[in-house]
Amino acid sequence: MTDNNIQTIELHPLCTYFPRMSDAEFISLKENIQTNGQTHPIYTLDGMILDGGNRYRALCELGIAPVIIEYTGSNPTQFILSSNLHRRHLTQGQSAAIVSASQSWVNAQAAGSAQLQNVVQLDSATSRAKQSGVGHRTQQLADKLVKEAPAELVKEVIDGKKSLNKAIKEISPPKPVVPKPEPVPADEPEAGDSQSCIIDQQQSAIHVLEADNKVMMKVFESDDRISASIEQVKRLTELNRDLNERINGLMTAKEEAINTANYWKDQFLTLEAELNNSVAK
Repeated sequence: MTDNNIQTIELHPLCTYFPRMSDAEFISLKENIQTNGQTHPIYTLDGMILDGGNRYRALCELGIAPVIIEYTGSNPTQFILSSNLHRRHLTQGQSAAIVSASQSWVNAQAAGSAQLQNVVQLDSATSRAKQSGVGHRTQQLADKLVKEAPAELVKEVIDGKKSLNKAIKEISPPKPVVPKPEPVPADEPEAGDSQSCIIDQQQSAIHVLEADNKVMMKVFESDDRISASIEQVKRLTELNRDLNERINGLMTAKEEAINTANYWKDQFLTLEAELNNSVAK
């Protein structure tokens, strides 16, 4: 039950692109807040919750007045993505869809907002893939989904109710079936030429087999090199993914530390002003 003194605040569109917590996760969050209090502030933008929707709901249900800070940065999209994307248990499809959907919203709103015009940075699949921490192909599929699929289907992928690949299949038309050409019957040879035709056919078959054998030998010779190259690519890809996760984790920790420092700075300045007023009186 929400306390009567706590005013309900709606979620910012960028905040809604992240799936809500499951019932079990939300109960765990409420128990943590009830035991330890609110450890992270709730950030608002234009009177709406930009970050901390689940915390706000938990505080309201517990009847605890939330600590709210107005976001004053210059890139709300980057702020909410870095704050939430890599600390949630999201699949690669979810992460890619969230980044693509968020950027699509920013692009749509940028024309009427001077602030958002300066934050359109994820303008390529490569930059979006780097932000979401997925492969380039996965990000391209997410971009296709957000661009072509109805909003309900995009929401199902973001909420984890449907995989990205399955959703793509729903919006991709089936490949047309190309009928195989009918075989053309060979002309019947005359009686005197039958033996000659058989010899020619046998020689042609021998030439075809020899050519096939040469091709297969080349394939077998290159197979080991191809396998080794594939394994090397896999190893480097995994190493790159680990590095990206570490970098994103450090960026998130840095952002949270700055936000917390700003919050306590504001509290200090408020207390200092109240103290000065008391001394003046």
